[in-house]
Amino acid sequence: MPLQVLPLEVSDFDQLVHHADTGSPGDDCVAPPNPVAWPVATGIEAQTRTRYAFALQKRRFLEDPTVRFLKVVDTEEGGHNIVAVARWHYYPEGYDYDHEAHWEIAPDTATSLLPYVVNESNDLPLPSYPPPNFNVALHNHILSDRDAFRPRWIPQGKPCWILMHLTTRPSHRKRGAAALLIRWGLAQAVEGKVPAYLESGAAGRPIYGRFGFEQVGDLRKLNLRPFGVDAEFELTSMVFDPHQGLKAQEQAATS
Repeated sequence: MPLQVLPLEVSDFDQLVHHADTGSPGDDCVAPPNPVAWPVATGIEAQTRTRYAFALQKRRFLEDPTVRFLKVVDTEEGGHNIVAVARWHYYPEGYDYDHEAHWEIAPDTATSLLPYVVNESNDLPLPSYPPPNFNVALHNHILSDRDAFRPRWIPQGKPCWILMHLTTRPSHRKRGAAALLIRWGLAQAVEGKVPAYLESGAAGRPIYGRFGFEQVGDLRKLNLRPFGVDAEFELTSMVFDPHQGLKAQEQAATS
């Protein structure tokens, strides 16, 4: 099989940033809600976005002990080309919103991000932050609302896995990379006999359903109009029961 799941390494952030240097703007592994809160139309905008978006991810990779960051590489291209990434989290004592909420908040200035920004030359100035096309308030609203809602549907004080970040480069979609990353996390959940949780948009709901995830509660719609976007952001809460979902996962593996 040409695709392989491996642990992400700190040196991989260089490649994730430089995905924006080739191909069309947005052909990278930047995850939602950035395409909504931080749209890009030019190469320069895409390069700025990957540099700062992955500075946030790199900070969490280095400092958050719950993170299990994974990559899918194309072994037919030497095993170095990253085509998808996922960020699973394991909480042995349960998910604690008050303790975890700060991780997803994008700062108003670049000061706290500078130690994590990929910058090849100190002689070249970094792009200004936040750039005009980054709606920081909208980004933080979506993620803080998502996370603040978790105590209402994720049981407190019980071990769990949570999938918080999963994205495939658009130029490499429909090759099964996302499925490999989903199955990795579900294998951990089955082995440990603990549930796995995630939030998905409407488009992702049937995909996760094929792997045994079931919707919890109603579809939620976040109103983005107060933040200058005439749209709603949909979120579906989903759970994988390691006992009930194993059969569905096995069926998905053969489909």
